[in-house]
Amino acid sequence: MADSHPIPGSPRPLPALARGTRLLGAYEGSGFRDGRFLVVRADGQVLHLSRLLYLVAASLDGRRAADDVADRVSAQLRRRLPPEGVDYLVSTKLAPLGILATPGATAGRLPRADPLLVLRLRRVLLPPRVVGALGDAFSPLFLRPLVVAVLVALVALDVLTFPTGAATEGALLVVSDPSLLLVFVLATIASTLVHEIGHAAACRFGGGRPGALGMGVYIVFPAFYTDVTDAYRLDRRSRLRTDLGGIYFNAVTALGLLLAYHATGFAPLVTLAFLVHLEAIQQLLPVIRLDGYYVLGDLVGVPDLFGRVRPVLRSLLPGAELDPRVAELRPRTRRLVTAWVLVVVPLLAAGVVLLLLRLPQLTRQVAEATASYGSATVSAAQQGDLVGVALNAISVVLVAVPLLGVTALSVVLVRRLVALLRHRRRRLSPDSRPRLQEAPMDAATPVPSQPQTPPAVVPGPSLLPAGEAPQNGRRSPLAPVPSASAAAFTDDTMLRPRSRPPARGWRRGVYHVTGGTVNLGPSRAEQEELALAARIQATIHGCRRVAVLSRKGGAGKTTTSLMLGHTFASYRGDRVVALDANPDAGSLAHRVRRETTETVTSLLGDRGLIDRYSDIRSYTSQAGTRLEVIASDDDPRITQALGETEYTAAIDLLDRHYNLILVDTGTGILDSAIQGVLREADQIVVVMPPALDGARAAASTLDWLDEHGYGRLAAGAVAVINQARGGGLVELDRIEEHFVQRCAAVVRVPWDPALAAGARTGLDELRAPTRQAYLSLAAAVADGFLDDGART
Repeated sequence: MADSHPIPGSPRPLPALARGTRLLGAYEGSGFRDGRFLVVRADGQVLHLSRLLYLVAASLDGRRAADDVADRVSAQLRRRLPPEGVDYLVSTKLAPLGILATPGATAGRLPRADPLLVLRLRRVLLPPRVVGALGDAFSPLFLRPLVVAVLVALVALDVLTFPTGAATEGALLVVSDPSLLLVFVLATIASTLVHEIGHAAACRFGGGRPGALGMGVYIVFPAFYTDVTDAYRLDRRSRLRTDLGGIYFNAVTALGLLLAYHATGFAPLVTLAFLVHLEAIQQLLPVIRLDGYYVLGDLVGVPDLFGRVRPVLRSLLPGAELDPRVAELRPRTRRLVTAWVLVVVPLLAAGVVLLLLRLPQLTRQVAEATASYGSATVSAAQQGDLVGVALNAISVVLVAVPLLGVTALSVVLVRRLVALLRHRRRRLSPDSRPRLQEAPMDAATPVPSQPQTPPAVVPGPSLLPAGEAPQNGRRSPLAPVPSASAAAFTDDTMLRPRSRPPARGWRRGVYHVTGGTVNLGPSRAEQEELALAARIQATIHGCRRVAVLSRKGGAGKTTTSLMLGHTFASYRGDRVVALDANPDAGSLAHRVRRETTETVTSLLGDRGLIDRYSDIRSYTSQAGTRLEVIASDDDPRITQALGETEYTAAIDLLDRHYNLILVDTGTGILDSAIQGVLREADQIVVVMPPALDGARAAASTLDWLDEHGYGRLAAGAVAVINQARGGGLVELDRIEEHFVQRCAAVVRVPWDPALAAGARTGLDELRAPTRQAYLSLAAAVADGFLDDGART
């Protein structure tokens, strides 16, 4: 990220982010109790940040001082962050991570995760530009109809082909013909490269940008890798597609080989297809960093499973406290991770011990085999046997690589053992004294970005939030002893905890059939929806006024106002009204069933007669969700639209009878009507189409608000990228990154055919991803209800 120059005469600016630092955004589908945000350092190291640290980092541009950053983050966080708190976070949390452009920032040793089982001796084979082009070329293979067709065809050909014994026949042909064996080995290597291209294509299909493709040594065997670090910022479905993209391309390769066999009758093709199947099965193992490991990590929402091994084992010791890095996981996630650790640790420990015990014998065998293949290579070269030269040369490499891997692993183990002994010696030294440590204000965790598929993520030590230092399982001597009273009889203390029953799906069926005896609890999707619903139901003190803005016609502002209103009205129990404040004949009231011909003009004309809610109800149309809508004037005979004074009076009138007012504005931000709406608004939602000119118009809207005294509204805004589709020339990720740094939240609403007609539409008519997007939008807006600051 480019460094910026300070503004002359302003307070001392905070440093900008260092060049090459990338803000990936929230880690979707997280298994943590609190959200996690990801940042990639210039050296490729991935870091976990809390939301507070991430918002501070996103506000650092080299021009803003601590006061400006504090105001901006406070508006986005919905609670006050003092300037001295910003200085503390920047100097003690962000600067040591090496993501700031400060002098001498890289002079010291930057925090890095140091996993044991990691790809070593890496070398890049294809640069990111080439890998990206390959990903673009093959990404259409992930279209759902093609995926289904490939898998169905592969299963059919497997059933038809493998029982015939063609694989065995092909293997005999291969081992009896050196030339064919060489081709077979090269084809096997090529299929592995295709596997990696599958990860790149899947990443690109989901909207990510794959990095380099290379090779290295993983434990004892050679391996290819694809850098798909960028997949971390994608949603869970896209990350899982990236995880399984290589296996899917194995299926495509096997299908092609079997089709070629049925066309030619060449049996070695079946043998190669069989080996491709074995590779796919091997990749699904979740024990080491193969595809199955990353699939499991994304399913449970923890990208650094190996980083949880030590905390889980420490927490399982008798009398031990729950490690903070285990406590930060959700209960269900914690159980799954613990089960994985209990299975994986004995297997890996046994494997490493066996490997080290056989190291002398392995070294001797490798030396003998290398000498033998080396002599055979020289002999084949003297005889002009190019095939023999190639086969023996490849054999030398394949024999030597395991020894290199074991040697590298042994060196790492010895270094760690020495470091552990030194650490224990210092702890046991009589000169060592316990030192007081300042409780950190917020947590940051280094996570490695191993360019595997996806990269390995192993965080270092976590930090506890301020005020939550562990108490070693004992009550503080100064803690007051609670006295017995009737106040002790509460639901939390006197009733057994009850699990919430599932509301839908097969889990609900099991619960119903067993009469509630078997309660599997809500699914992950249902839990996420419940969490969003809880945010949507945030308490409103008085009345909350939310204006929906767009300076670009056709952006979907009215649709956003309508669906946001439907969502709030469906999940809240109070009164929600949407006011069409478009002075140029808005269409909001036509998107629900009209119950009245009254408009905002007639409402204002009769405001002296309105005392109760029942009076105002005759001027609104109510949808099935209980959302009420007040229409604007669409009479072609009117010659002058309502202005600032009228809409201010209308909002003040609604304020006395409704808890939440959504205002659908026009497109002219300088119009008198919108000026009045902005002065009355507590929050704004900025809507833009998935296009460059629309994003530019939305950014200029925020610029205008900042320049005209509405900075609080701009910083607390929720940006909506409406009707977003995959593909196209527009880099939606970059647009989103821009607004993430300027707004409290950014939500993408996918294209939905139910909304394309511009007619009456209910939430139940939308596709599931669209409904989920509007839930997320409503939750993001509701997060701002906690901010009760005075209106601008």
